[in-house]
Amino acid sequence: MKKLLLILFIIANIKGFSQISAVSGGSDQGSDDKVSFTVKFDKSLQTKDGYYLNGYVVQISDKQADKFHCKTIKISGKVTVVKGLDSQPKEYDDQGNEIFSQGRQGDTNFILSPKIKIVK
Repeated sequence: MKKLLLILFIIANIKGFSQISAVSGGSDQGSDDKVSFTVKFDKSLQTKDGYYLNGYVVQISDKQADKFHCKTIKISGKVTVVKGLDSQPKEYDDQGNEIFSQGRQGDTNFILSPKIKIVK
């Protein structure tokens, strides 16, 4: 039962339904919860969550990735933060042993619906 709850919790975090907050500040960021940056796109940077670009996980389709591969693009969009394991309270079993969970240790910055423009 605990494993099922853990899986549901992780899915909810990935989908953005819980523990999401806006990011603000930083030299590349515009308004309080938006970011904009230029990067040379490499589709080999893909993970199961999206593409790691400038410290953000950007979610785009495979078709878009093929179109942008090896091109310089400008990405802008709203940033959401999914809290990592370091931000979660520790859980213990009945014998007092710590239960270890899967997932990223640190918080992850996502751009879920990016606006992308080819620069060159």
